[in-house]
Amino acid sequence: MKKLLDKLAAALVFIAVVLLFIIFLVNMLEIAGRSLFNHSFLWVSDLNVISVVWMICLGMAAGVHYREHLFMNLLAEQLPEKMRLGVNIVISLISFAFFVMLFVTGLQTTSAKLDLIFPSTQWSVACAMAAMPVFAFFAAIFMLPRLIELLQGKNANVERPQDAIS
Repeated sequence: MKKLLDKLAAALVFIAVVLLFIIFLVNMLEIAGRSLFNHSFLWVSDLNVISVVWMICLGMAAGVHYREHLFMNLLAEQLPEKMRLGVNIVISLISFAFFVMLFVTGLQTTSAKLDLIFPSTQWSVACAMAAMPVFAFFAAIFMLPRLIELLQGKNANVERPQDAIS
């Protein structure tokens, strides 16, 4: 299961990097169009918005898997191991519940935005809004193994994989 989630997270990172490259290329095209040909591509801003939103959401989901998100553990580090485990379980349960709630509200928000369109491309705003429930879905999936591990009494210290190596 870990290998599958590692591959999934790597795929999300790859897609986010591709989107970053697309953003760069499209903006370079816009700069060249304005500077050299005195022509502006109106669709660039719409594509940028969609690409940036998806890039951020996919990257954040991968960040949950790689434990790169912010985690306030200063207080937890001062607690005895059993209390630390309890605090980490509560935090993980709250995080998981938040991702589930965000998934549901993200679907509702996306469906509510179907009729709104981007002005230049005439694409639905739902193209960008759909990134939120996708992020929440993947983040919840990435939280499950950590939550199961904590509930089994393992890994009271929440550490990133890189921290375990050093």
